[in-house]
Amino acid sequence: MPANTIDAMRALMAPRSVAVVGATERADASSSYVMKNLMNFGYQGTIIPVHPNAEAVFGYRAAPSLRALDAAPDVAVIGIAADKVIAALEEAGSAGIKAAVVLASGFAELDEAGRERQRQLVEIAGRYGMAICGPNCLGLFNLTSGAALYASSLSANLQKGRFAILSHSGASAIALGNTGRFGLSHIVSSGNSAATDIPAYLEFLASDEDTGAVGIVIEAIRAPEELAAAMEKMHAANKPVIALRAGRSSRGAQATAAHTGSLAGSNDAYRAFFRRTGIIEVPDMDGFMETATLCLTLKTRPAKPGVAIVGVSGGGVAHVSDIADEAGLSMPDLQPETVAKMKTLLPPFATPQNPLDTTGIVFADGQIYRDVLTALSEDPSIGLIVASQDAPGGLDDFCACEYLGIAQAVSDYAEAGKAPIVFMSNLSCGHHPAVEGKLSNVPVLRGTKSALTAIKSLIDQNRLVSWPGAAASDRKSLPAGALTERQAKILLAAEGLPVPQQHLVTSADEAASAAAKLSFPVVMKIESPDIQHKTEAGGVKLGIASEPQVRQAFDAIMASARAYAPDADLRGVSVQEMVTGGVEALVGLVRHEPFGFGLVVGIGGVLVELVKDSAFDLLPIDLARADAMIGKTRLASLLEGYRGSPGADRQALAKLLVKLSDFAARYGDDIEAVDLNPVAVLPDGEGVRILDALIIARAKT
Repeated sequence: MPANTIDAMRALMAPRSVAVVGATERADASSSYVMKNLMNFGYQGTIIPVHPNAEAVFGYRAAPSLRALDAAPDVAVIGIAADKVIAALEEAGSAGIKAAVVLASGFAELDEAGRERQRQLVEIAGRYGMAICGPNCLGLFNLTSGAALYASSLSANLQKGRFAILSHSGASAIALGNTGRFGLSHIVSSGNSAATDIPAYLEFLASDEDTGAVGIVIEAIRAPEELAAAMEKMHAANKPVIALRAGRSSRGAQATAAHTGSLAGSNDAYRAFFRRTGIIEVPDMDGFMETATLCLTLKTRPAKPGVAIVGVSGGGVAHVSDIADEAGLSMPDLQPETVAKMKTLLPPFATPQNPLDTTGIVFADGQIYRDVLTALSEDPSIGLIVASQDAPGGLDDFCACEYLGIAQAVSDYAEAGKAPIVFMSNLSCGHHPAVEGKLSNVPVLRGTKSALTAIKSLIDQNRLVSWPGAAASDRKSLPAGALTERQAKILLAAEGLPVPQQHLVTSADEAASAAAKLSFPVVMKIESPDIQHKTEAGGVKLGIASEPQVRQAFDAIMASARAYAPDADLRGVSVQEMVTGGVEALVGLVRHEPFGFGLVVGIGGVLVELVKDSAFDLLPIDLARADAMIGKTRLASLLEGYRGSPGADRQALAKLLVKLSDFAARYGDDIEAVDLNPVAVLPDGEGVRILDALIIARAKT
């Protein structure tokens, strides 16, 4: 980050002086909220109301303009109408002010005039090196310093802590900031984020001593490279980032004419980006709260993925086990030595297993519960323990006391236990206050699904940023015009991707001659840039085994294609080597801005959209990532040899994925999507063949 941007972000997030442009005592004005918040939350910096006529606002001496100030404040809060904002920003920049908060709506979210205002705002920010929160935002609040540059009521109950919230949505910032589950270092409602977006805030917070974790509510990622770079700094500072994304529905998917587009929507691209950069995605606000609580309070990350679940009820731990399985948590069997220890601790009727029902004996003797936790932590397969114990807040104090021994045992174990532990209520309403009061040193989570999903996300978090890849140095261009299947295969073959032999013919005589060169049987397909799905047009004939059949097939294909698409450009028939056997796979590329290309692999053939079995990742990929993608699909079982069928060449398929990734790096500027379906994965050692190929050119702008 350039030095001036570092200074600008510091001026925005930790200002020593604030000018409020348009300051007024009118109760409903945004600037009035800012003034009152600064006063109410004990901001110790300089507060300068700016108003052309008022002598004072809320007892603070007012300045007629920013230009009239003797020294430039760190930040200017622009609390005036949208049509006056640009002039105020220009004045702020020329006065040497390095940061601003623009509260007004009426920018790119509104109309063409608003979009022009936003363009000018961005230009001013760049010209003066300004950090700008907004426009169309509530602003921000630094709870440590009291710098409440916030145009809404702020609760006096807000707790100071180590969690920062960055939100494109003002309402979400208010809701999540007031849960009472965790203390806050900052709240930022960034609105349109026109000039300063999530990456800049993260880079600041990576070095902020008051922040230990960050939650972002994000509507769009505009600059993935910048966000990835910011995540590198967050990982280096050991500060997890949680993301709740709006707009995950299928409406956001960019379908194309290729099958690939129907299998990989924009949500898949966002998820892949989050995985690659180590951002923990959460499904909803409950998940946000539990994941934030876990990240802030878990002392050490699990060293192993294995989770042990322990409770006092067989039915209870069975329920938790069901949800853990749905969440994808690993619950390994206990080692024999662990089982032996459990038999010495628990009654004969207890079953030492994972999940573990300790039975009710632990209510009478909390030390037994602690010893059980110690034994579980020493099992070589266990990386984290979940103590599942309901003690609802509706209990009276006498009944709640029954659970205090267990809570104390968990707290005592947490002081020196080998594996980290989490105390979980299956109810989202949480525990009785007396029980939670014993657990100040332990993560206390609420709601089975939200809690276990949070645990799974933290265990799986990738802390190695692998985005973006290096740009290819040998960029190439597609041939002009739409490509036929045959032309697509020629292009793919030139880049090292395996395709069958093929010949273009324009008569039945040429078809017979070409088939003889290839040897029977052969495949025959219509050659036309205007017919993408050739089977529907009657443009494909398989298993042609003789010269008479070739001649007949040529005439039939041409006639059927002409009837299907009377105006299509029919260039003849492609006679191709027939590849038999193997497993049919789909491999494809689909573009999802702003990330570029993603790659899809899954079960192929004519039923691809019905089966919808696929894995998706963003490019570039290497061989290990390619093989991992295959392993996430049901295709992997087919490749191993399903129900006695021979195994197929999975390694060759993985290599094909990498080659297609390289192909995208070279030709990506010209491509919208690539659909290779089917790809025949032949028996082990025999490789793969691309049987059909569709390359959709990118529209030139």
